Amino acid sequence: MLFPFSIIYYLVFKLYQICFKEKKCNIPVLCVGNITLGGAGKTPTVIEIRKFLSNNFDKIFVLTRGYKGSEKGPLIVSNDHSFKQVGDESILHSQFGLTCVSKNKFMGAKFCEAHDGKLIIMDDGLQSKDIKKNCKVLVIDGHYGFGNRKIFPAGPLRETIKSSIKKCDLILLIGNNKAINDLNVIPKHKVFIAKKEICLKSQKNKNLFAFSALGNNNNFHNSLIDSGFYIKRIKNFSDHYIFKKKDILNILNIAKKERLTVVCTKKDLIKVPEEFKNKIEPVELSLKIEKKKLFKKRVLEILQN
Repeated sequence: MLFPFSIIYYLVFKLYQICFKEKKCNIPVLCVGNITLGGAGKTPTVIEIRKFLSNNFDKIFVLTRGYKGSEKGPLIVSNDHSFKQVGDESILHSQFGLTCVSKNKFMGAKFCEAHDGKLIIMDDGLQSKDIKKNCKVLVIDGHYGFGNRKIFPAGPLRETIKSSIKKCDLILLIGNNKAINDLNVIPKHKVFIAKKEICLKSQKNKNLFAFSALGNNNNFHNSLIDSGFYIKRIKNFSDHYIFKKKDILNILNIAKKERLTVVCTKKDLIKVPEEFKNKIEPVELSLKIEKKKLFKKRVLEILQN
């Protein structure tokens, strides 16, 4: 039933691609994005790429729109900002380095240039035409793949699989690769494999009550299960949901009765009311890229061309 609307969506998207031209920046731009709506692992990928490129670039800015934040920017995220102002992802990125929030991405890029930025890493934006990207990294969640492989709203795709893969320089497949094994359109020389590593400071009780408000909550659950934890209770919220006091109280009460450790992602903990934060275990999530040295070499070669 939704297929006709997918055709309309795709025609509007193609018209946008034709009518708008990307603006060039004076410093290199690396964009990390995905083809599906919701989470695929962009944020941990951006964090990892920033870490291993920090020896090659003096000043790296992560550029983000600050989704659901009230500030239009451009501005540099500081300790004084709240997630209500700049969004939860921006707060998380600012814990690892300079982060610029700007609803207008090109204005944000020029702002980064003016503040002596040597490299911009965009968290999301593969489909946007705001800025010319020197290197495009497509992130794919191996568990979810491309869903039913239909264009929104009939499916989760923002554009066709073939067009997205064609325009990307590198593809980072996180987790299980079975979801894309049957796709011949993916050139093997572009693909790198990565896996998420989970760390909890206290691992005495592996029976968990996991709650999250992510684009793909199952992604978080799979990471915990793959790391040997047992999820006894789950509470899913919509992407970027702001937790209310009653939400957290309800979770904590159930967890206490059933002797469960309450966990959420670091990004979700940012939105938990302050009075409850010390009762929740934040999950440290990092990305381990196979053949990391080769991946870094390829990224640098593409950025320098």
